[in-house]
Order: sequence, then C-alpha cells, then structure tokens
Amino acid sequence: MSGGNYASLLISVCALALAIYGVLERRRDVRRSEWLRLTAAIADLDALSFEQLKTPDGLNAGDFTNAVNSRREILSFHALALLPKFQKQVTSSELRVLAYALSRAGFPSEAERIWIRATTAAKSEGPTQVLFAHRGYAYFLYSGGRTDDGRAQMRQAIDAAGHDDDLLAKAVETLKFWAVEEAPGDFVDDLHSEAKSLAARIRAPRIRARVKEALDAPVGDALSPPPKREQSRTTTRFKINTARSQSGAQPDASPPTRRRPANPTPAR
Repeated sequence: MSGGNYASLLISVCALALAIYGVLERRRDVRRSEWLRLTAAIADLDALSFEQLKTPDGLNAGDFTNAVNSRREILSFHALALLPKFQKQVTSSELRVLAYALSRAGFPSEAERIWIRATTAAKSEGPTQVLFAHRGYAYFLYSGGRTDDGRAQMRQAIDAAGHDDDLLAKAVETLKFWAVEEAPGDFVDDLHSEAKSLAARIRAPRIRARVKEALDAPVGDALSPPPKREQSRTTTRFKINTARSQSGAQPDASPPTRRRPANPTPAR
C-alpha cells in the first residue's frame, strides 16, 4: 500500500472517530438536559408545597388549590416520563416529593408505586431516610383509609431508629404523629407508652430534654413538623401548615387512573 493510501486510510479513521465522538457527545448532552429537566420538575413540585401555604389575594382557597394541583399534575407527569432513564441517580427524598405531588393531583396508583420505590431507595441512604420514607408512605396509606397497611409502615419507620439519639428522637416524634392518626383507645395509649420508653433510651441530655418537653406537650404539638417531603395531606390536627410529600415503584406504560382529591382544608 502506497503512502497516499495510508494517508487516506488515516484520514478516514480520524473522520470516523470524530463522527462517533460527536454522536456520543450529543447523547451525553441530551441525557444531561433530561436530567436537568427532571431535577427542575421535582424542585418545582417541592416549591408548590410552600406556595400552597398562602392563598394569593383575589383567589379563594379552593380555586388556588385547584390551580396548584393542576400544576402538580403537569410537572408530575413530566417527571414520570423522565424517571425510567435515571433509575440510580434519583434519591428517596426526590421520590417522596414526586409521590406526594401525584397523590395531591389525584393519581393514587402512581403515587403508591413511587412511594414503594422511595422506601426501597432509602435502604441504601441510611436509617434517617428509611424512617422518613416509611413514615411518609404511612401517611399516604392512612389518608386512603388503609389503616393496617399504614400501621405496618409506621412500625418499619420506628424500627429504623436503632440506638442513635437523633433517630430515637425522630422515632418518638413519629409515634406521636402516629397516635394522632388512630382512633382514641388502648392502642393510642400503647403508642404513648412506647414513645416514653424510647425517650428514656436517649443519652444526650439536650435531646432527651427536648423530647420530654414534646411528650408532655398537648397532642397538637410535636418535636417538629413532619418533614414536608413525607407528608400526605394538609392537616390542622398538629397545627402544622406544611404539606406532606412521598414516593413508590416505577410507573408502567398503562394509562394513569385519575382520582381528583377533595380540596384540602385551607391553612389557618
């Protein structure tokens, strides 16, 4: 083969390499763009929970809630369309935001699948995220009248606490929230007793004092509001004006089943 042929071959190889690199780079750009769209949609869903705390002037609470839920619906399905491409990158907290938005927009089946996925993702993120994921899923189940399933999720949230003082404090907090979801009776008394027992295991004096103060407070008070990403509905029973967020399994290709929720009680 002459020198000219070698040069032509080398040029062809270089051109092919550049073409392949260009294709790969474009794919990376598309993936990067899709990832940014997904995270932006979830961030916007998270922001909607704060926006709903105050009705703008000129709108009644019902109209504003409908507008927020319509926005949630659009953003949620943008996120669902992109989610399968980023199975390992999405965190349980992001999934909780998405699941809560789906439940508020009236898509309980999709919300539950994302909740289940959030509890699975949380296992690799540590006990705090496990507690939040199961607690949030429990709120979702209670809001749908599935008391036994809600109790099972609450129990998994409590079991995640282990021996860490901060986690024990969150477990005590969870028991207090759990008691409010239940009808008054012996079971609620058992939850209060368990909360006191866990509080006694806390070693740090500062945390123990804070937990004791919360336990002695009226039922409407708590250590802190449930983290917004794990809440399932607006409630005035804790005098908390934040919305609960949540997440589950991967959506399938079947059409979503929609059920529009009733307007939540306006924040006071």
